[in-house]
Amino acid sequence: MFFNDDWDITEVLDDIILGRGVKRSIHDIEYDGKLYVDLFIQRLQLYKYRPQPVYEIEIKVGQRAPAFYIQGRMVIFGYVFWEVFSTKRKRKLWGSVVRNEKGDWKYTLPGNSEQVVFVNLDQALDMDIGWPTGPNGLGIS
Repeated sequence: MFFNDDWDITEVLDDIILGRGVKRSIHDIEYDGKLYVDLFIQRLQLYKYRPQPVYEIEIKVGQRAPAFYIQGRMVIFGYVFWEVFSTKRKRKLWGSVVRNEKGDWKYTLPGNSEQVVFVNLDQALDMDIGWPTGPNGLGIS
């Protein structure tokens, strides 16, 4: 860890990025009247999170890569992945881990979005896309 005048904040930001003792979800990165977006971006880059528009992110079907979306003073954790509806129908998106009342992603960015997220493709993991075995035959549980 690099120490600076804001070393306590740096440690907190690292915990958010790494999910170390802190749930990865939505976090306000303003503290004591100071906004820490630039420091958060520096810490993301240290941990191999790279800024990329969603449309440029190359991820295989059946994998998901962790990514943070920064919206003002809020950082929102989620994943870039392919949502598979059937063997012929799918879409790439970034979806937050925070869910809405229906259980869907509360925040999403479509696969053709020019919005920038900070994605770590080195941490891409296989995910169970569940098709074609879902209860409706489309892989959607």
